[in-house]
Amino acid sequence: MLKVRWSPSLSLILLLIVAAAVRIGLLVREWPASNSDEGTMGLMAMHIAEGRHFPSFMYGQSYMGTAEAYLSAAVFRVFGPSLAGLRIPMLLLFLLFLIAMYVLARRLYGTAVALVSVGLLALGSRELYGHEVVAQGAIPETLLAGTLLLLFGHRLLATPDDPSHAAAQRWRLAGWGAAATLGLWSTVLTAPFVLTSAVLVWMTLRRRSAALPGGLWALGGGLLTGAVPWLLHDFTHPWRDSGVVGVVNIYLMGGTGLNGGESPGLVSQVTNTVTTSLAYVSGGSAIAHPYSRPAWPFGFTGSWRPPTDDAVATLWGVALIVLWAGAVAAGVRAVRHRRRAQEEPDAQVYSRLAMLTAAGLTVAAFAAGSTPGVAPANNFRYIIGVLIATPAVLASLGSLRSVAPRAGGPLRAVVLGFVAITLALGTVQAYRDTARGPGEAAGRQLIDALRRAVYPTSTAVTWTATG
Repeated sequence: MLKVRWSPSLSLILLLIVAAAVRIGLLVREWPASNSDEGTMGLMAMHIAEGRHFPSFMYGQSYMGTAEAYLSAAVFRVFGPSLAGLRIPMLLLFLLFLIAMYVLARRLYGTAVALVSVGLLALGSRELYGHEVVAQGAIPETLLAGTLLLLFGHRLLATPDDPSHAAAQRWRLAGWGAAATLGLWSTVLTAPFVLTSAVLVWMTLRRRSAALPGGLWALGGGLLTGAVPWLLHDFTHPWRDSGVVGVVNIYLMGGTGLNGGESPGLVSQVTNTVTTSLAYVSGGSAIAHPYSRPAWPFGFTGSWRPPTDDAVATLWGVALIVLWAGAVAAGVRAVRHRRRAQEEPDAQVYSRLAMLTAAGLTVAAFAAGSTPGVAPANNFRYIIGVLIATPAVLASLGSLRSVAPRAGGPLRAVVLGFVAITLALGTVQAYRDTARGPGEAAGRQLIDALRRAVYPTSTAVTWTATG
């Protein structure tokens, strides 16, 4: 009888298959419906595939890169324009994120935490899938770039101070530099991860062997290579239309997605972030959403816009903050202990703190802006980067055993089971949504029929962007 040897690699492959299968199922059903941002991305991809235009930023903007459009253009060149072709690169980027997450989490927290992290991230809620599948920019780039930045930073700091590793260190410095500027070009949401991983790079460069011949040149070369799209744009456009001005304007206006609304104030912004946005970005919306009422007795019963005082979403958000704070406290204690013992810095501890700090900065920047005061549920995508801290939160949950030896283990199992069931429920809800409406394909057929009725002599096919 053939025996299959179970291994972490096999487990990872199976989890990747699950993640891919779930999203491919949604992709072939053309769910969710497209929007104006995706329509713009599709239009750019068609122009790139035809060789008509090669934009550095999305049409009408100067702060969001066009990496997704170029990837989709490659698919269009082979298979022709289609909604599936536009969204396939999103799936590939997300799978790369899961692989990078496994490598990073395994180095920082061990194999078990890494596999559980990938398993939870492989699933999601209806709202999460809606952002992960749609080609509207920022989401997969933030996740992949943020994870790679932390991974490069950790590997640089963890590598022994030995001249024999000089060549590898130069490549890592170049890789970090390229990931940093490419990430910032794609979306400013990667800024917290650039900042915290840069601290790891700086700590590495402080060591004598890190100042190896060519080390700074490698770092500068990587930074310059990743910035090429940005530089090409800014050198050929007026200053007022430059990418730098575009990023500054985003912060001055408090972000995008305000829809003309005005925030009630900082207290409301922080409250809405904790009680709504954190639950939505981590999949809790599967049981804290107006459409969840049939499956969950404490779901919303009011209007489509969730109230911020919902008990489930609030408890979910508070629990995440408590676990995050516990992980930060553990990291700070570890650093102080090593300093008192006059030991060398531990790359693992500092990398964990970099991950946690980046997640904290992401949420803090979001809460400080006007966006959560106006629409905390609709705009949770701006804190999508907190998902990169999933291993840290899970490890903090695992520390319950040391706090309560008898109850800690069972409590951890109950919490993990509850979260897994919630994400599974969110997946079911997403597939139910695909059967409720006419779907994207039917909508396009209706538009084509109306176009033929109004313009019977026109046979042109255009990419329709509705928002």
